Amino acid sequence: MSKKPKALAVLQGRCPQCRKGKLFPFAAYNLSKFTKINDTCSSCGVKFEREPRFFDGAMYISYALSVGLFLVSAFIIYMFFHPVSENVYMVAIISEVVLLYPLMFRYSRIFYLYIFGGLKYGENKK
Repeated sequence: MSKKPKALAVLQGRCPQCRKGKLFPFAAYNLSKFTKINDTCSSCGVKFEREPRFFDGAMYISYALSVGLFLVSAFIIYMFFHPVSENVYMVAIISEVVLLYPLMFRYSRIFYLYIFGGLKYGENKK
């Protein structure tokens, strides 16, 4: 049994304990179901939501990801297209929010589970 690298498991949205089971049952851009997360891992059976409302803390990670994205976007616009009106910045940032919201939502939950979920690779908790 080969060990899947942690970075690859995070990018693919896999279980932190076995790195095989999917965290999300539907595609990110299935807009009616992208927020649905599996209750348990289909491979090892571990419960993903560690306590009631566990994933509420992921909003802080989402905020940090959003701010980072906005700063990088503003820097790129300023460096390559300066001078431009404030409307260009607003359109760029609003477009990013609309287009990337499903991914930001998911990755904030994935990062939160990996950092604060208390699940270690290879442990056999059911």
